[in-house]
Amino acid sequence: MNYTNLMKTIWTALYDSQTSVPEIVEKYFHPEYEQCINGVRMNRQEYIHHVQEQKKNMTVTAMDYKHVLENGNELFALYYPRGKNKDLLPVEAEVLAYFQFEDQQILRIHGQVRLLQGAQADVDMK
Repeated sequence: MNYTNLMKTIWTALYDSQTSVPEIVEKYFHPEYEQCINGVRMNRQEYIHHVQEQKKNMTVTAMDYKHVLENGNELFALYYPRGKNKDLLPVEAEVLAYFQFEDQQILRIHGQVRLLQGAQADVDMK
């Protein structure tokens, strides 16, 4: 599977309301995973907690990918997650992210998220 399709598979699985966040992270995120989004750094365990909090506050209903560039084990993507918060109000963000993969798992993400609609509390982006 190419990394573009792998990224899309991961986000679909991770934000599915029926999936277990720790199980998805175990399968698709490298044990040494780290990310820096909007200057906030997280390791794999912190990321699990982050996504669990997101899933309590919102549901992701669509992920619109505008541009994806893949080179070897690296990928750059511009995409727009959309969903609803717990009060059923719309939430939308713009994400520009760099991904590095190792052994078909995400090793590193570095990116920027800009909330287009909704409140910061909806997406747990402290």
